[in-house]
Order: sequence, then structure tokens, then C-alpha cells
Amino acid sequence: MIRLRPIQTEQTFSIIPASFVGDELDEMSVSLVNKETNVSDDSLSFTWDNSYNNNFIEISITPSVTLKDDQIYRFEFKSSTEVYYRDLIYITSETEKKKSFKYPSIYNERNDGNDEYIVL
Repeated sequence: MIRLRPIQTEQTFSIIPASFVGDELDEMSVSLVNKETNVSDDSLSFTWDNSYNNNFIEISITPSVTLKDDQIYRFEFKSSTEVYYRDLIYITSETEKKKSFKYPSIYNERNDGNDEYIVL
């Protein structure tokens, strides 16, 4: 899960796509969809760059929607035919990285017999 802050300025994070050819990166797009409302950020601007050691791709995004604490977004880095990277983005103002994450209350909890599980 990628963690971003609830700010409207550019934020950068690193990803490792499943595969890619350098020439394909110029044709890539990103999508950012709110997981709860299914509303996408259609005016999202982004840039990419190789990391200093070429092992990662640095993605910088500037959202056009207002990012608020405890929102979760689906993120995809894709071409017109394939998805090269998919993840969730969690918006939080919390800066302590070792603090445990509690999923917001948008899930159904069930208990069938001895097995306990959560359906997301």
C-alpha cells in the first residue's frame, strides 16, 4: 500500500512495474479511483522518471481532487492494452511509519463456525 498525505501539491513515490520496455513508458497513463465512491480523478497530472539506480520508477502525481484523511484509492500504471502496476493508495496525515494501520469501517465482518475472516 502506498501512503500519501492529504495535500494538493505534487507527491512522489516509487514503484516496481511487473515489466516494461523503456520506450513504452512515454505512452503510459495512471488512474486514481476512490475505492468507496468509485469516482476517478480524470484531471490527475503525473510524471515518471527512472530511479537513480534504474531499479524503480519514480511516479510524481498532482491530484485535481481533494485528498482527505482515511480515503483509499485504487492506483494503476498502465498502457492502452496492459496494466503494469496496481496498488492501493491510503491518504493519511500520520507520519509515523511504524504505527499500525486500521482499515476504515467500510468492510463486513463475519464469523462462520471456528474460522474468522474479514471480507473487504
